[in-house]
Amino acid sequence: MSTRNRADHHPGSNITERLVQCIDTVRFERLPQEVIQIAKVVALDGIANMLAGSTQPLGEILARYLSSMGGVPTSSVIGTGLKTNPPMAAFANAAFCHSMDYEAMWWPPTHPTSPVLPALLALAEHEGLPGRKALEALVVGFEVQGRLNLCADWYNEPYSYFHPPGTIGVIGSAAACSKLLGLDFWKTRMAIGIAASRTGGLWANAGTMTKSQHSANAARSGVECTLLAREGYTSNEAVIESRKGGFGQLVLGEKADLEAAVRGFGNPYRMVDPGITIKKYPAQTTTHWCIDAALRLREQHHLDPSQLHKVVARVGRPNWSAHWPKPTSGLEGKFSIHYTVALALLDGKVTIDSFSDERRFSADIEEMLGKITIIEDETIPPGLNFATTWATVAITLRDGQVLEARCDVPRGRWDNPLTREERLAKFHDCARRVLTPRKAEQVVQWVEEMDKLDSVTKFMPLLRSERC
Repeated sequence: MSTRNRADHHPGSNITERLVQCIDTVRFERLPQEVIQIAKVVALDGIANMLAGSTQPLGEILARYLSSMGGVPTSSVIGTGLKTNPPMAAFANAAFCHSMDYEAMWWPPTHPTSPVLPALLALAEHEGLPGRKALEALVVGFEVQGRLNLCADWYNEPYSYFHPPGTIGVIGSAAACSKLLGLDFWKTRMAIGIAASRTGGLWANAGTMTKSQHSANAARSGVECTLLAREGYTSNEAVIESRKGGFGQLVLGEKADLEAAVRGFGNPYRMVDPGITIKKYPAQTTTHWCIDAALRLREQHHLDPSQLHKVVARVGRPNWSAHWPKPTSGLEGKFSIHYTVALALLDGKVTIDSFSDERRFSADIEEMLGKITIIEDETIPPGLNFATTWATVAITLRDGQVLEARCDVPRGRWDNPLTREERLAKFHDCARRVLTPRKAEQVVQWVEEMDKLDSVTKFMPLLRSERC
């Protein structure tokens, strides 16, 4: 039975209804093999981020919080010895997943893994569901986020003020969880409507622990909204297209192309076209062009950092990462081209451990930051446009010699992907901060055979440790 009068949205649009129809048609057995393989790559990368993220400073805080809150222990808090209820496990694991800015990135920009995968693992463990159902739902969650991101009026208010994992992420999570639990058409529609009222995530919190809460709240809400809808909770059936404060109007923007939510859904899946960026460096994507250029200069010219007189990087205007010349913490350094270029030139690498406060405030970093200038160049496509932007790094040596490198396509981007060996090296670097090498290998094997696993519940103990 309808709960709303259709007069509050444009006649004939019915975007929410048609989006749910698209979700309903997805079947694991009909998914192209390429999509299934990419879903497994995404799952392994997401699990790597959750494991390593659990060892970050926020991990201990969240573990204490969850311990104090209690909860029926049916879902694993990854990287710890804790179990709790599905919403709270999804909440913690999504925060871990996003905490290092190392998870997969997409175009148009968003982090699609952390709002969805932690929710699915928590719920599938609780319900004892098979791996193929989790993969099917993961594809749905990604596709919904990707299509909604295409709708948005990116260069105008209000969408540019929000962090997408907190807006489209929560709807993607609810769609994925609804698919996982096999909700019918109506209840899936209700779950999406409930989720739309939980959108949020302010860019002002970048560089703090709270940025990871955008994904955490999305994952938790996806679980909660789905469970509420399963019990009969209702929402606006036309929540995306409603002209009375609907998601499209208030979040995606007045000029949003809402038809993009359903246009070409799954044909092809956006997991394969344009494809996913598996990050090579644990830093905001807008820093990666300059990192690659700086590393290339250091390697090709065997640079001695003491011989550097000045460094000038040119990036597209605008590039938000150009405005953090002196990050106030290692965590904030993830968003700074100045800091990441300094790391590349001094250390020849940019790793998880590069973003400790100890490294940030070391003497050589402080000296190098004083030599670096970032110029936003209007002749270069905007830094937000991951598909076309580029960057240069020019180094002037003490003898006056100038060396320059340009990066058009950073490593890991969908059209310059990491090799399987590189992806596995990233996974093991993350996983072995928590797991033994043997357990880490078991996780790889499980994920690569995820579609054959009869119950996710059997796998999740591998992802826990004795840490609380």
